[in-house]
Amino acid sequence: MMEVLLSAPMLTIQDNGRQGWRHLGVPRCGMMDKLALCQANLLLGNDENAAALEITSGPVLLKFNQNSLIVVMGADMQTCILDGDQNTVKRKNLIPGFIYALQAGDCLRMSQAAQPGQRAMLMVAGGFDVEPVMGSRSTDLMNGFGGLHGQALRAGDKVPIGAAPAGTMSEAIKTANLPHKSGVRQHSWNHELRIMPGTDYSRFDDKARKYLCESRWTLSPDCNRMGLRLQGEALNLARTPKKNTTRHLSIGVLPGLIQVPPDGQPIILAADAQTTGGYPAIASIISCDLWQLAYMTPGTRIRFSEVSLAEAHGLASHQQQQIQKLRDSLKLQRSRS
Repeated sequence: MMEVLLSAPMLTIQDNGRQGWRHLGVPRCGMMDKLALCQANLLLGNDENAAALEITSGPVLLKFNQNSLIVVMGADMQTCILDGDQNTVKRKNLIPGFIYALQAGDCLRMSQAAQPGQRAMLMVAGGFDVEPVMGSRSTDLMNGFGGLHGQALRAGDKVPIGAAPAGTMSEAIKTANLPHKSGVRQHSWNHELRIMPGTDYSRFDDKARKYLCESRWTLSPDCNRMGLRLQGEALNLARTPKKNTTRHLSIGVLPGLIQVPPDGQPIILAADAQTTGGYPAIASIISCDLWQLAYMTPGTRIRFSEVSLAEAHGLASHQQQQIQKLRDSLKLQRSRS
């Protein structure tokens, strides 16, 4: 069991999200950085869809009432391990991507990220064992289900932890407050997002299509898990003699779609995005770059670059190959231990 002693806004339980329910108006939700979730779960021996915590801001203080193995990923939040009375720091500056062992009663403190708005993730061996809803443990904040009581975690909440995979709680690391030899290297975010033309790309004028990839965009303060608003030169639809050219029937939308409202300032749909939308879609971020949205904060300058469908498939395949290499490497390592 893990107890929340001190919470911060948007401390939520997330996994890979709900698949196959968008036709009923249910958003996918899930961890913003699904790549990190997969890496850490593999490292811990978990199911790759095991639920973890997504931390959007700090400080956060968590108490573990059982021996646990954890991995922190994402933004550096100056994570440290405290004893049960919070008087002694047993280990400070936990290295992202490495396994650490907590003894029953230990507390984990996460401070504010160096760049507010960047997210961190906390994975635990066995995963957080809340009741699945529609095949997922992810928190759907808009609809109020999933996670723990369908809302962000608050002080006093107690979250059950699943049984750790066999062999992970070895005596060699059960009581150690040092990182285990197993670790993964985090991917580096560069705020460059590769895109493909959207369904309404041809409806925009030449200037808008050129400006989309040739200029840098600034992330506005109006950003959350549903969408990220950008600021820059307005993207305008091509002029036409027909009336009501800005009207657009609602269509199904997905995370990564770049919509353009009447003011011409693009919106990138994120993990909690709605299932339909009526704004013209100028482009879509390719799937293997979506994880970067977790680390984009207000004021961030980003750039788009266009790729072909073949290139997008190749990049996605390469990412899957890297994950498979990690699976194989960890499997071999465990077979030798």
